[in-house]
Amino acid sequence: MFISIPAIDTAVEQHIAAGQYNEALANIVVGVHNHYLLPEVDHRFLYYPIFDRHIQRLADILLAQAPAPAAAQPGDSTLIVTTLMSQVGGHSRVIEDVMAEVAAPVLVLTDLFWFYRKDPDQLNWLFDAHPDTPVIVLPQRSIWDKCRALHALTLRLQPRNILYFHNHQDPIPFVGTIGHPGSRKTLVHHCDHNPSLGNTLAAVDHADLTEEMAGPCARHLGKQVQVLPLSMPDGGRKAFAPCQGNDFSVVTSGTEAKFTRSGEMALQNVVATTLGCVGGRFYHIGPLAEDWAAEIKAHLARQQIDPARFVPLGPVESLWQTLLGLDAQLYIGSAPVGGGRASIEAQGCGYPVVYFIKDPGAVLALYSLYASKELGWSNLAELQAALQDVGPRLPRLSDEARALYDRHFSRECFRRGLQAIT
Repeated sequence: MFISIPAIDTAVEQHIAAGQYNEALANIVVGVHNHYLLPEVDHRFLYYPIFDRHIQRLADILLAQAPAPAAAQPGDSTLIVTTLMSQVGGHSRVIEDVMAEVAAPVLVLTDLFWFYRKDPDQLNWLFDAHPDTPVIVLPQRSIWDKCRALHALTLRLQPRNILYFHNHQDPIPFVGTIGHPGSRKTLVHHCDHNPSLGNTLAAVDHADLTEEMAGPCARHLGKQVQVLPLSMPDGGRKAFAPCQGNDFSVVTSGTEAKFTRSGEMALQNVVATTLGCVGGRFYHIGPLAEDWAAEIKAHLARQQIDPARFVPLGPVESLWQTLLGLDAQLYIGSAPVGGGRASIEAQGCGYPVVYFIKDPGAVLALYSLYASKELGWSNLAELQAALQDVGPRLPRLSDEARALYDRHFSRECFRRGLQAIT
């Protein structure tokens, strides 16, 4: 579960020794960015311990340059540090859930990729959605300067809690804050569970989003791991009636990043396979380029499947409310990148989920997010098998889906988990 990149580790060591701190950080960022999604790495490793040691050294250097006050008392604020926020995607929604529950939240965006510096208007939705929460972007030109700015901000705020929701390759949250005394610091491990910076830092507590993910982290890190479960406010349950055979419709959701246009797992293949097994429509919720939708419809026509049975709905304001109103009975999880939060939302609504498992044999394969284990698939043949004879079982599968939401992913479960880490 622990991995290193020797050539980059050595380069970072040399840059730090030469006082080239920004170059050291840039090497870490690029190293992780080019590494963590490689097929031989993805879902097989979690931690970059040598990079984390470099991060600790840089944090110590920063603290020596700008020491913390000797007798400063922590305030009541909770500093929430992330790389960026988007209007779609489960990761940002978890952060918003935290912001809604903690006392005196302050949101800091490191803007590692200078996304907001290039286009500040991309922040407008965030300001509109959270008018009473301070939102701070680190706009500095270099990564080291961003770390220095975050360090200075932390010294001024004296937060009681610091929560990390960083992208995997972002060292700024840690370099800028771990030298600050008096704050409880907790990394909330990204649900993608790819290898990520920060996991092995001694000063940082660890929280995972399911018991299943918490187990490996507790064993390998040798520390107590809290669980902060994914959760959505209860929007009500949809009633499902038995279907004659497989005469029903299905729905999926997600950003374009959750799907692919090529290979076996191409969305057009998933749609065609599904519509070959069920008699209704395939609804797609989320942004989908017009030419991509046209490709899918053309592919269906070549398969002698009515293209009108594929219905792209575009982005929606509320996934839950949209699912309640659709004439669909089954949720197809996104592939090849799963959407854990969306699947939980669907199950809370009562939809059984036919879910994609990228690598069933991987240590990090997630099954605990899903109520009906028999509905998992990792290739199109398994998808086809999972869809066989589902119709008559829909009421029972719906009961199981909602029961899982009530037991593990309700808002009350989330509040208990959040209280444990703050």
